[in-house]
Amino acid sequence: MTKKRKGSSFNAIGGKRELETVILFTTGKCNAKCAMCFYADDMAKKNEDLPTSEIKKLSESAGSFKRLLLSGGEPTMREDLPEIIEMFYNNNGITDVNFPTNAIKTDRLIEWIGRLRKSCPDLIITVSVSLDGFGDTHDAQRGIVSFYTAAAALKRIDEHFGNDSMVIKNVATIITKYNVKEITDFVTWVYGRFNISTHTIEAARGNTREAGVKILTEKSLREIQDRIAPYYLLYAKRIGAGISNFIKRSIVKSFYVGLMRAMYNLRAKNIEKPTSWEMDCTAGETTLVVDYDGRFRACEMREPLGNVMDYNCDVQAIMNSEAMKKEIEAIGYGYKANCWCTHGCWMMTSINFNPRRMISMLRSGNKETKKLNEEFPVVISEEILQRLEAKYRIDTRKLRQDGILKDSDGQLKKADVA
Repeated sequence: MTKKRKGSSFNAIGGKRELETVILFTTGKCNAKCAMCFYADDMAKKNEDLPTSEIKKLSESAGSFKRLLLSGGEPTMREDLPEIIEMFYNNNGITDVNFPTNAIKTDRLIEWIGRLRKSCPDLIITVSVSLDGFGDTHDAQRGIVSFYTAAAALKRIDEHFGNDSMVIKNVATIITKYNVKEITDFVTWVYGRFNISTHTIEAARGNTREAGVKILTEKSLREIQDRIAPYYLLYAKRIGAGISNFIKRSIVKSFYVGLMRAMYNLRAKNIEKPTSWEMDCTAGETTLVVDYDGRFRACEMREPLGNVMDYNCDVQAIMNSEAMKKEIEAIGYGYKANCWCTHGCWMMTSINFNPRRMISMLRSGNKETKKLNEEFPVVISEEILQRLEAKYRIDTRKLRQDGILKDSDGQLKKADVA
């Protein structure tokens, strides 16, 4: 199915502070053992997943909101996930869903995306495939042999949905001690080999499964961010290609580049210690987190406030509960709790409700990125990509078998950022 995207969920900037985003931990089950997983302790409790009947109550009581962000566990391990997404689309009018996955269950993933494109035609689906580094690096960080599986999944997603701009193809990479030395090479290779829409680079956060994986400093993170910033001009072009209206396309491209740089700046400021975002954090006002077993929070990085079943799964009752009011007061828009974090989800939602600060951050982000593009111009050729594959001992025969490489490869690939 081919469809041009009209815009995104960022269409009510600076509006009334009300529920905009629900983060739903779909399951406590996972088929990987990621070293940097911040949710490992919660999954280790092995509680029962929240029944679909209770999620239905949440949806029916939530009213309209824009974005559903899935989490877990591995979302593809929840058998009824398509029905759950359809429920929020029909009941709540969600415009965006973020679907993170390790892509081990690739067939199921492809089937579900296809189903959702038919049942939820106006829903922007961001499929975020975890790929953390070259070959053995990725496998070591993910605790399971899955590099070639994930790479092949990206190719298959592109084959099925490459012309459908309602399906945003993202690669999600978490920086840890395993991949920090190869991250800039990896960003180059991913852009050159895959027709993806975006590539998000996150710092590991929270209490990780494996101690000692978080080694970034503000200095080291800024160095990485500066080197990869020019790639976001390239990804902005790919994103813009799916928007037919010239003016909207220009706005979205500028917004994307500025937002990515702004969020990276905030991450760097907070990687070693909490540092004010210089804008309100709207956790608990515009966001609700529901754990796989029904516990709820204002923010992923803070403690649970109760269980949704204690409120008969009534979202309005939860958002207006004394527990949530006290939490919002304790957070104090971030200033009281001084719990400023590196979490992109909260940054994205909060910036949407701080329009003056947003304009300043986006303007600065675009200016910085263009300057960095002059300092670190992107050069990608087939020779460079092959050199990286040899350096990191990638099995190119496997890549050819999966259709990632073709016999025609060998021609120069130009990265046009003009």
